[in-house]
Amino acid sequence: MEEKDLANIIQSGDTDAFMHIMEAYNKLLWVVAGGILNNVGTIEDIEECISDAYASLWRNKKAFNPEKGSLKAFLVVVAKRRALDKYRQLKKIVALEFDETIKSSDDDLFEHIASRELYSELYNAIRTLSEPNKEILIRRYFLGEKPSGIADKTHLPVKEVENRLYQSKLKLRKKLCEKGAVCNG
Repeated sequence: MEEKDLANIIQSGDTDAFMHIMEAYNKLLWVVAGGILNNVGTIEDIEECISDAYASLWRNKKAFNPEKGSLKAFLVVVAKRRALDKYRQLKKIVALEFDETIKSSDDDLFEHIASRELYSELYNAIRTLSEPNKEILIRRYFLGEKPSGIADKTHLPVKEVENRLYQSKLKLRKKLCEKGAVCNG
């Protein structure tokens, strides 16, 4: 199909044709976003970048100009930018200094994680948790937010945030102890 025809299809808002465009470029965008987020992000992060590329095209149909480049190039550039942004965001969380961000001294799970290797294991273990538990733990212990602030952002009751923190710490303790981390009783 010609690039001008693709531009007309996109401009018309034909959802069936747009689905064919998505099918045609999905594998390519997986390679692009996955290559950037391979060791840092999750499958959901890669899917989000790809979805953002398609959403960007759908919301701003005039952004694609066949005279400036192909649809393939347009989608690759948008997916690559989204993946790089996500990469920076995820690396920033990992790069936070552990001692600066942990505010609570009574959490013995976190007291034993001093070395960089164990810190990395902790972060990887947190990434295995489901949402919103993963977000709640990162916001509390890496970004230093209070449970009430987390509750506002996640639209959960404060008590549920506190319960999820407690339960998630128990799961993390078990995972880390199984991997040989220092554990108390």
